[in-house]
Amino acid sequence: MSSSSQRKKAATCTGMEDVEQIRLKQPSWSCGGGNLVAVNLQAQIELITVPQDFTRLCNAVLQAEYGIDFLPIDDDRADRGNDGYLKTEKRMFAAHCFKRIQNRGLDNEIRGKITGDLKKAIALRDSGAWDILRWTFLCNYPIPEGIAAEVYALGRQAGIDVSWCGPGYFAEVLQRVSSVRELFPNLIGNDILNRLDEISRTIESLTPTTDEPDLAVNWVPRDSAEQRALISQTPPAWEYLLFASALQLGKQRLEPKWRDFRTGFGRRSGIYHDEASAVRRLTGAVGDLEGIVSRLMPVFPSEIQEEAFGPPGVPGNSDSILHLGGRVVSAYEEILDWASDIRGEVYPQSIQSAADLTARMAMRPAQDIRNFIEQAFSEISKVPDLLTLPNPRIEIQLDLTVSADEATVKAFAKEVRKIRRRLRL
Repeated sequence: MSSSSQRKKAATCTGMEDVEQIRLKQPSWSCGGGNLVAVNLQAQIELITVPQDFTRLCNAVLQAEYGIDFLPIDDDRADRGNDGYLKTEKRMFAAHCFKRIQNRGLDNEIRGKITGDLKKAIALRDSGAWDILRWTFLCNYPIPEGIAAEVYALGRQAGIDVSWCGPGYFAEVLQRVSSVRELFPNLIGNDILNRLDEISRTIESLTPTTDEPDLAVNWVPRDSAEQRALISQTPPAWEYLLFASALQLGKQRLEPKWRDFRTGFGRRSGIYHDEASAVRRLTGAVGDLEGIVSRLMPVFPSEIQEEAFGPPGVPGNSDSILHLGGRVVSAYEEILDWASDIRGEVYPQSIQSAADLTARMAMRPAQDIRNFIEQAFSEISKVPDLLTLPNPRIEIQLDLTVSADEATVKAFAKEVRKIRRRLRL
């Protein structure tokens, strides 16, 4: 930056403390879409006849779309017609698939199921158990127009906005979100979609860059070509624009892993534990997570920052800046991989609750780093415009505090103590 600008960065890393509610902005509710590949997926979804499989599909899709705003309901217990709830929209879901292939002779059964579940939702609303403004029926078959009119009128009479999503909706999300597709490898079209993704990435990498030297970059670079142009042109505050780019591009690269992490997915590793080895594995894993966090500490001393960004009036070092941003992204990826490894191993049923709590410990640190990256991108993106003002004086304060959900840590410790007493370890 110019000598009239002041630069400031700060970062701290702490241990398992400072509980804070995580809030994620959720997309608006929508259903629909599709193309020829989605049609193949839709046909396969219509053939699902195992209710547990369809419930798993519903939960995976809704968690990918809405994250922690969506509350899944245990399908193995009486749910009173509640198969999930979207908090911000006060929307209740009911899910259903037939245990045999659908045909036109099932209209009466469709009518009985959809109207019956809506009446259950109305009863739950009237009893005060759930605050329900909207209700969505999830199914893997089309809803006939006559039945649709009946259930819509029933909802309107009760003051509840009624909607339904069929197999086309699930096919569209499976096509769009690769991390959800990977959870259902038997559905036709998954391999095709994955290959199309790979081809698209290859085409993008081969895009001609002959105009790269003429590109005047004065923003946070959106790809490696813009990074190279920024480094060669060195506009004011280029060091900070490059740092924000390294963070943002790294975060974008890891979005599939983030979606897997949010949905609780862990690729099976083939590692099986008995009770004693499971306890050792999980308690050791907590130490590994603390190690990932603690290794962020040496990244931000003032001398390291000055080496990267340069003293006032002195250009920074692009390699050091990219390395600094890469270390933050690397720690974020390590945390996501750590949780995936925990979830990918197999534990006795008596240990599963402890394993779930262990993986859940990664949520707060991962979210802390995401928040830091998003804040850095947001704040630094404003700098070029601010520098055009008369006598600019800019202070950038970016605080990275990585901690853990204290309630989850305490619950894990309590669960492990209970297991150890039972096993006399």
